Amino acid sequence: MTLHGLALLLGLFAVPAALSALGHRFREGDPGRKRRFWGGVIGYAAGLAVAVTAMLVPPVAWAGGGVAREMAVHWSMLAGFLAGVLAGALSTRRRSGNREPA
Repeated sequence: MTLHGLALLLGLFAVPAALSALGHRFREGDPGRKRRFWGGVIGYAAGLAVAVTAMLVPPVAWAGGGVAREMAVHWSMLAGFLAGVLAGALSTRRRSGNREPA
């Protein structure tokens, strides 16, 4: 099995399992866990859209191309998930307190 194939399998099966584990006790979790979960969901969905779009492009359009199609097809779901979780972890919660109008 190649590294690209392993990345595709992780994106297809391990990422949804990780999202299921993160969202298992969603209501009881802290806000940081919720941000990581939703970041992972949004990143995975974006990566899935990129992968499906790359899979549906006719192979003639990718002839002579470099590794762009392989990266889009095999790595986008895993990379999108990781980027989303990282963005969710680094984001801060906005406060909706009483603000004075500007």
